[in-house]
Amino acid sequence: MIESIEIIDNLESLKGTCYLEIKPGKFTGEHWNEGSIFFTDETFTYFSNVIEKHCSKYSLWGMCEIDRETWKLIVEGLEDIKLFLMANPNPYELTNYIGFLYPDTTEKYFKENFTQNLNGLIQVITEFQTWITAKIKKYECISILGI
Repeated sequence: MIESIEIIDNLESLKGTCYLEIKPGKFTGEHWNEGSIFFTDETFTYFSNVIEKHCSKYSLWGMCEIDRETWKLIVEGLEDIKLFLMANPNPYELTNYIGFLYPDTTEKYFKENFTQNLNGLIQVITEFQTWITAKIKKYECISILGI
């Protein structure tokens, strides 16, 4: 069973350290920042292909700072994924749009609980787009702090 598909915006809700942190602004050398949002590695992998497409520096395991203009492109790419997901897709077409960290388990579980996971992912993408759009108005960049 995979973790629930959600954005975590509360440090007290984190269990362990296997999270990606999305931090407004430049990386300051500190992790687990107030004002950051967090994703499990499984959740972030569903749409990290959009980030990889627009930011060659991105890695699940590293840190990268992404400028405002690139985030605008990422938001557009997330919209494409969301529109696909909202169009009642065939579960076997998913890998054309979203990624699975562990294809043998994550993809299988996603398909077994398809409607619930589909709706959860649409909600997370929408919330992430809203968060990014608000933050790039205030910050020149947003940093991804990998696992």
